Order: sequence, then structure tokens, then C-alpha cells
Amino acid sequence: MDPVFELKAAVIGRLKADASVDAFVFGRVYDRPADGTKPSPYISMGPWDATTDGAECIDGMEINMQIDCWSWGSGEAYGSAEVSKIAGAVRAALHEAEFELTTNALATISHRITRYQRESDGATNRAIISVTAFVELP
Repeated sequence: MDPVFELKAAVIGRLKADASVDAFVFGRVYDRPADGTKPSPYISMGPWDATTDGAECIDGMEINMQIDCWSWGSGEAYGSAEVSKIAGAVRAALHEAEFELTTNALATISHRITRYQRESDGATNRAIISVTAFVELP
């Protein structure tokens, strides 16, 4: 199985199962959200890239992932508070996490950076989380 596909499915599953993340997004974690109106807040997967990385005779891939948190509305959603809290929960759920994959073995996943921005519509807040994983190939 493709390691990127397998890892993406595992990350989505972890975020949906994490109580702290779910308290904000209520299971709304998507690879790609359906077109049309989406309820706020939610999480979606951004671009991913994979680089072959063989270290110390281990065949593997370094996978860089972007995870996007989205929030808009009133109260904490109007400012950046809600999206910041969601990003913190995502980081806590994934940083230094290990996954048991079916075909491949993941050594570790690490948080790299989180960027916060207001989208061009002036109402949507976004946290862009970058994490890196090393997947050992069979």
C-alpha cells in the first residue's frame, strides 16, 4: 500500500478519535471536504509530499504533511481563539505520535510549525499545521 495514503488515513483516524480535537470539530476531519457550505469549524488535509529517505540501511520515506484548521462565526470563532485552540489540540494529538500501520511501519511524526492567518474573505480564520513523518517501508 502507498505509504502516503496509509499515513493520511491513519492521521485522519487519529484526529477523529482524539477527544480534545473532537470537542471542537465534532468528527469533521476530511481528506477533502465536499463542495458547498461546510459547518464551522473543521479540519482538512492540505498538500503532502514524500521523499525517499534511506538511513542506516532502512528503506523509508519522509512525508511532509499540511493540516488545515478552519473557523468562522461569532464569539471565539470571530477572532483567532477558536482556530488556535483547534491547532493546539491537533498538535498535541500528533506530535511525537507513533502509528501502527498495516503495510508500513511509522517511526515517528513531529510537529514542525503552525501558521495562523485570516483568509481573504475577512471572516475565516485558518491555522496551517506542518508535520513531518518518517515511514519505514517493508
